[in-house]
Amino acid sequence: MSGAAETRPAFEVLRNAAGLALWAAHFGVIYAINSLACERGLAGTRLLGLPWAPALIGLATLAALLPLGLLLWSAVSRLGHPLTEGGEAEPRFTRWFAAATTGYAILAVLFQAAPALLVPPCGPGH
Repeated sequence: MSGAAETRPAFEVLRNAAGLALWAAHFGVIYAINSLACERGLAGTRLLGLPWAPALIGLATLAALLPLGLLLWSAVSRLGHPLTEGGEAEPRFTRWFAAATTGYAILAVLFQAAPALLVPPCGPGH
């Protein structure tokens, strides 16, 4: 088999975990931005005319959604292709699982970004 057509099993496992890892990284970035803004008293500062924390959270969300979208496109576009390993066809479960977890991660990123963009970093009372 050629190197381009061959897919390593370890890469398939990484493809399954990549969406969840990006989701976790996005959560950590949002938490860090809100913590920094609240602890350092930066909640009211502005960046290019926008509130500092929501602007950075919006950029972090876009930075997370771009690779997640590429992962989802890659996983969905490969669903019909057979994957062979050692002469036996591997079940397509890994590809479906990669598409499902990446789709779930996209929804999770959007759901965790929405309140972080709308609620002030130190809470509604600050």
